[in-house]
Amino acid sequence: MKPRAPKKILAIKIRALGDTVLMTAPVAELRRAFPDAEIHVAADSRWAPILENHPAIDRIWKFERHRERFARTKAAAHLAFRLREQHFDCVINFHASPSSAMISRATGSPLRSIHFHGHLDKNKFSTVDIPGKGSLKPIIERDMDAVRALGIEIPAGKLPQLVLDSSEVYQAAARTQRDLLLPDPILGISLGASRPTKSWRVVHFAHLAVEWCLKESGSVFATAGPDESRIVRLFNDAVDAELARMIPDSTTRTSVRNRITADHSLSVRQLAALFSRFAVLAGNDSGPKHIAVAVNTPTVTLFGPEDPFEWHPYEKKKHPFFFVDKLDCRRDALPGMPPWCGVLECTEDHKCMNLIGVEQVLTECRRVARRSPGVKLEPE
Repeated sequence: MKPRAPKKILAIKIRALGDTVLMTAPVAELRRAFPDAEIHVAADSRWAPILENHPAIDRIWKFERHRERFARTKAAAHLAFRLREQHFDCVINFHASPSSAMISRATGSPLRSIHFHGHLDKNKFSTVDIPGKGSLKPIIERDMDAVRALGIEIPAGKLPQLVLDSSEVYQAAARTQRDLLLPDPILGISLGASRPTKSWRVVHFAHLAVEWCLKESGSVFATAGPDESRIVRLFNDAVDAELARMIPDSTTRTSVRNRITADHSLSVRQLAALFSRFAVLAGNDSGPKHIAVAVNTPTVTLFGPEDPFEWHPYEKKKHPFFFVDKLDCRRDALPGMPPWCGVLECTEDHKCMNLIGVEQVLTECRRVARRSPGVKLEPE
């Protein structure tokens, strides 16, 4: 007898920004498989707004991840109690931690697909076997395995998707066209990264920005997170230094400088709307890259200490990346896993990033750039 389709589903992924964006792909598959189900999602409160308006999601539960352990445990218990009151008949935890696995179990759901991505970890509290456990896969395919565990067939290659409303897109266009007077094509630059060793040098990004303005007659919008104001200041200083070095004529310098801006105060939804306006986004391997992919903007990603296999499940023609292969300083991976380096501060000249040249990145940005903007403002 075929099992009864679940009527109320909870999907959990309480992790970083990129993880939250990637979750939209398996959640869309849940909606495809169970079109009449009520689908809830639990996500980190900082990133949960990025999931708003998604047609596969009926309700979003926000979890505030506290740094202090007691507060974090208390918040997890409170969320688990509220979720238990919902009487879910199916829970999928795409990328479990011990605390989120406990939340999954505490819901009381009789059907639980709980996936610990660690190759040596057991899938605790799961009532189903997760296919492909222990095999090397891109992160999005491991998330999909938690849905495949319910007997759903899903081909490889599905992509995340974010949904913006027309007012958000219009506001982004108004900001770039009317307020900042940034001409198309706009190169987006994502300056941030989860740790310093995953960051391309700020001076390289500044050089890239100036070259784009000169060769494309376009403009540049650099972004960073709310706690990354320092890197924005460094970028602006580096742009000024590059302009002084590269352009002797003061009039031309001023013209180019007026076409380069940077901001660290944008919300995740403002970021997504802005990215939808860009011709291409260049940046480090970080969450904003996944946002750009999910709003159908081409990307150029700079990988350093970590192999792109797991965290870049995208078609390389539209989303190329740079990765300096076969460096013996990547020593932290488990046997049989892709090369990986976990240090916070490099003592070996940061070759993985410094060997990536500005001209190489510029060439790829120009190749993949989308030439027509998404929104044209009507004259006032």
